[in-house]
Amino acid sequence: MKTRHLKIVNPVRFFLFVLISIMIIVFAGYSIIGAGRADAAAVKTYKQVVIHEGDNLWDIVEECNPDTNRSTRSIISEICETNDVNVNDIQPGDMIFVPVY
Repeated sequence: MKTRHLKIVNPVRFFLFVLISIMIIVFAGYSIIGAGRADAAAVKTYKQVVIHEGDNLWDIVEECNPDTNRSTRSIISEICETNDVNVNDIQPGDMIFVPVY
């Protein structure tokens, strides 16, 4: 069986092909790894809040997340899920975790 030897006719074009191929592979790898990290970046921190007389979740959410683009209702829903409580079950002296975005 006769082996065939390839010759690089245009070294600049070959270099660009290799460079672009490596860049595509690297960016694809970062995209795959970054997709997993996107969830990690979305992980929020929580602030521990003690409920006082006259407090309501609406005011607490607006105090802890003044500049968020998420709706206050969705954050209140998340607070109830995180703390396993109902909005009407919260009493003065209770401690809850509020997500901070």
